[in-house]
Amino acid sequence: MNQNIELVLQHSAALHTELDDLWGSFLLPSSDRGRVVAGYCSIVREHVLSQQRLLTFGFDVTAVTLVRPSFESLVRAIWSLKGASEEWIREFLTPPAPEVDARDETIKGPPVDSMLAVIAKHHPQWVHQSLSALKDETWKPMHSYVHGGIRPVLHVLLGCPDPQRVSLVLNGNGFFILATNVLQMACGGAPGRIAEIQRRFARCLPPQSSAGST
Repeated sequence: MNQNIELVLQHSAALHTELDDLWGSFLLPSSDRGRVVAGYCSIVREHVLSQQRLLTFGFDVTAVTLVRPSFESLVRAIWSLKGASEEWIREFLTPPAPEVDARDETIKGPPVDSMLAVIAKHHPQWVHQSLSALKDETWKPMHSYVHGGIRPVLHVLLGCPDPQRVSLVLNGNGFFILATNVLQMACGGAPGRIAEIQRRFARCLPPQSSAGST
């Protein structure tokens, strides 16, 4: 991937401006399910923007570490849109009883593989295939970054080659595009604009990335 990291970040900033404008046009969903989806999509956006700002300051290890929470939040957004039961959504948003340890989750979601299997039943095949392929390729390396393994140590000692940094930016932008598409569906927004943005900013998106309806 022979792209200049500074140029990719510059194009990405323009892409983010367009996506932010699109987000500003959405009417926030009123349903509990919609609010959960919007929350997860917002987390994806924040992680992606944070990654790219970290890269500009040379904080590559922290930027790479954000790939896993970005990915998991995206999977949960898509799963919550059509796969989560109404009971799960209700329990997820129900405040814990006073006697419950405040550090506990209200209700835990299923494992990522289980969510991906449900996504395969409710969304186009390419959505499941792209998410599953990314998980298969990156899960063990991401585990090392999140839990303090050898990979981040080597990263600090040896540095991060520009192709890896460029790939990180492109994949993050792909996450942002998908999260925007999911949010648009949750908000009932009119389709079409995302695909047009994707075509204009193809140079800073993953190859063959799709913004089709999930």
